[in-house]
Amino acid sequence: MTDFSPERYAFRFRNAFKNAVWSGRIPPVIGRKYHLTTSGRCGGMAFASLDFFHLRTPVPTLDAKAFSPSEVPPDGHPLADYIYSRQLHSMLTKIGGAHDGLRFLHWSGLSSAALRAKTTGEEHQIVAALDRGQPVVLGLVQATSRSLRAQGVNHQVVCYGYRTTARGDLEFNIYDPNEPFQSSSNGDYSVILRRADDFERSEFPYQVSRPGRLDQWRGFFVMHYRPHHPPNDVLYL
Repeated sequence: MTDFSPERYAFRFRNAFKNAVWSGRIPPVIGRKYHLTTSGRCGGMAFASLDFFHLRTPVPTLDAKAFSPSEVPPDGHPLADYIYSRQLHSMLTKIGGAHDGLRFLHWSGLSSAALRAKTTGEEHQIVAALDRGQPVVLGLVQATSRSLRAQGVNHQVVCYGYRTTARGDLEFNIYDPNEPFQSSSNGDYSVILRRADDFERSEFPYQVSRPGRLDQWRGFFVMHYRPHHPPNDVLYL
């Protein structure tokens, strides 16, 4: 295990963000008005969480009740805006992020066998980083098509620990932005990324387990994260 603790670095609200990407009329002025939106800022939450980890400063403890009924800080709130900027860094506006955005597209179109083989290589990179005490951001691939519309089911999480099972498989401890840390859990946060029992045959050979739910994934890779210093109005919320 690294020094990353969900109790200190996992946000208290789930990834329920809605992003207003574009609003306008088609054709301009006289046409019908359209609103283009996307859902979620998992990459931004994962990157921001690690930013606080590198500063050894706990994330703000604001929870979903503080932002009712939206459950997340609204646009214009310092934390919401910071998470959004880090979301863009993770997928678009940084060189490493743009590379990872393209890698999501490429990996989503791979065969199950090819994606499984690539992910096995990524597992070794994750272990090496964790052995150095360095948590990593993982890009989880669920999409089975390279279309932009299909990319919405892919995901980003923080991996901060691992263990080897009795049969020699790796299990990774992750912070999933879709699974907020609850103060009532008394420090117990158990979300595990592991190989499925039918690993060699399944189209979705990996799974993320948490109390009451199991998600299936085709593969994952280590993302190009670089620490960033949050502004003071975020640090001192």
